[in-house]
Amino acid sequence: MRTIFQILAFFLPAPFNVWLHRLAGAKIDRYVSIHMAVLILAKNVEIKRDAKIKFGTMLNVRTFKLGRKSSIGFFTLAKGESDLLIGDACIIGPKCMINCSRQVVLDFYSGVGPGSYLYTHGSGMPVTEGYRSTFAPIHIKEKVWVNMRCTIGPGVTIERGSIILPGTNLIESVAAKRMVVGDPAKLSNFPVFLCPRKPGFLEKLANEILEEYGGWMRETEGVNCHITDGIFRAKYRHRDVSISVGGNEDIILCTSPGERREGMYFNLADLTTDESRHPIKLKIEAFMRLRYGLIFL
Repeated sequence: MRTIFQILAFFLPAPFNVWLHRLAGAKIDRYVSIHMAVLILAKNVEIKRDAKIKFGTMLNVRTFKLGRKSSIGFFTLAKGESDLLIGDACIIGPKCMINCSRQVVLDFYSGVGPGSYLYTHGSGMPVTEGYRSTFAPIHIKEKVWVNMRCTIGPGVTIERGSIILPGTNLIESVAAKRMVVGDPAKLSNFPVFLCPRKPGFLEKLANEILEEYGGWMRETEGVNCHITDGIFRAKYRHRDVSISVGGNEDIILCTSPGERREGMYFNLADLTTDESRHPIKLKIEAFMRLRYGLIFL
């Protein structure tokens, strides 16, 4: 019956496909978006709050986990007898292929760009003639970005904070905070130098976000908005909305680690937010994800 429910879900949009997957035994939180024409045939399924799976994706693995606010792009294929485990705030771009003959793991805030391939096996030629048969897991650790059109081979571990540049063919593990490029990738391996964070950096960034967001809303939504005395003001769906850095507006951009507010807020220091799903809050959150790579949990 589980497989029947999973196949029927393929033909239905959300929330009906989510309901069918739950009947099949899947653990799916609230506000999960699964597009029509998504096929999930895993034996064990766990999808956390605000996760998204887009049109044309097929997931035929043993265990599939997708973390909070993580997403899988259009026409991605994951297949194999092992597991695909994706943490919180991760991104799998469109048209990726993931072989799960062995376990594939993405840790917190990592991403794989469009058109990339992850293979946990490297066999196909007869071992009786001396060819190698390699089966080994892939582990992409925290805050790693694998750019578009990359190939990751079996047994590769990419340590925290590394960046794999476009078109890389990676057959060796990568140390933390390295920038890797090449075919094969061992030809070039540079350290990643992060931008220095000077005093007042987050406050300056928060005000820049408000300025950029105002321009984005005027251009894409046709919303009449302005910034006065550091406060963003707009009329959205016949309601006045205000956003500020600190202060006591409708939405607050916080810049101190651990700071929490009553009502709607985004903390830029530790990337946390409240549970509200007000439309204007979702819009600025989507903007910060697109423009600044910020995913708030």
